[in-house]
Amino acid sequence: MLHDKENRAPALENGAPTPTLGDRVRSLRLAERTGPAPKTGSGALPWAVCVILLLMTTAFGYRAYRAGPVGSTAGSSEGDKERGGDGKGTYTGSPSSATGDVVLQAKGYVVAVHPVQVSPKVGGMLVEVSPRLEEGRIFKEGEVLAKIEDVDYRADRDQAKYALRAAEERLREMEAGNRPEEIEQAKAELDEADENMDLAKRDHVRAERTRAIIAANEYDKIRSTYRAASERLKRARQSYKLMYDGPRIEKKLAGEAEVRQNRAMLAKAQWRLENCIIRAPVTGTITSKRAERGNIVNPGAFSTGSAGGISASLCDMADLRDIEIDLSIQERDVATVEENQECLIMPEAYQNDKRFLAKHPHGYVGFVSRLMPTADRAKGAVPVRVRIPRESIPPDEAGKYLRPDMGALVSFKRVASNDKK
Repeated sequence: MLHDKENRAPALENGAPTPTLGDRVRSLRLAERTGPAPKTGSGALPWAVCVILLLMTTAFGYRAYRAGPVGSTAGSSEGDKERGGDGKGTYTGSPSSATGDVVLQAKGYVVAVHPVQVSPKVGGMLVEVSPRLEEGRIFKEGEVLAKIEDVDYRADRDQAKYALRAAEERLREMEAGNRPEEIEQAKAELDEADENMDLAKRDHVRAERTRAIIAANEYDKIRSTYRAASERLKRARQSYKLMYDGPRIEKKLAGEAEVRQNRAMLAKAQWRLENCIIRAPVTGTITSKRAERGNIVNPGAFSTGSAGGISASLCDMADLRDIEIDLSIQERDVATVEENQECLIMPEAYQNDKRFLAKHPHGYVGFVSRLMPTADRAKGAVPVRVRIPRESIPPDEAGKYLRPDMGALVSFKRVASNDKK
């Protein structure tokens, strides 16, 4: 009773009871539990973000479905319709008239079939470079590209020329034999030596008879004179025989070998001199320029470009009408590709160009030139080369729509079952 009296609050002046301590605690707990009403706008933002992400995912998925995987026949609808397609990436019309003729499509890159690195055959400083030698210019086979300083090479050529002339004269002298005057002179020397021998011999016989009464030194002198006359006679006889018979066959053979050696040296020197003029080895387009006037070119340099003023090559050339498409076909699709299979090649950069499509509505016509003998394990694909016949590319379109390293879409046409082996 006493406790209830203490908790009972006195009445307010307006007649309302005064709230007790317990009422105040309960009111505070209720306020903490309910709290202020949440704002309606803050909860809608996460849902809006989720909806946007869902729409974007759906759009990208639909686009990937329409494009298809690499090697499929799906593609852009508008571009295909302009090229005579059915709007689903399948080329139709000439030369392919049926919708299902294209069984595979893949992207590749243009490469030159026979790129040429124009390197000088001799080294030296470039003293002249053709003003037309720049990227994109076409040179015919044999046209002059540049010239190398030829002072040393010209001197070597002249030296070899005169050495050959001297060797030829010596051989001609051997083949002609000795002159009659030389033979007569040798005969006269032989006769003189014979007479001197007779005189020395008589003196020697007389000295032998009177050896006991002549001085010893006188005897030695007569004896020495006799021996010397005998040796001179031998030499005179040999000289006359050589003059009469002419040079030995061995000397003639040696002279002929010397002439051939000097001719080879002259041919080499002449070749080096002529190659101081660098000419276009093939008819083609300059794809890159690597040296300028004043640079030193050296065919034995290790670097393919210029370093420190020394270059191993002058430029790169290629016939841009003789090109291929280098592409990789996934292993799952390689069964649909075979050698000599007809293809349509569409330059990726010009697939929507009206001027190009007016000339080539379906692109260029080509064929599978070869399937590489090895696969790419990392890509799980087989490298394939598609060749465009040279006559399919007009001369004025060389290097215009299909340039090296540009992308191209290749559509492989279906091969008739009776054509397959």
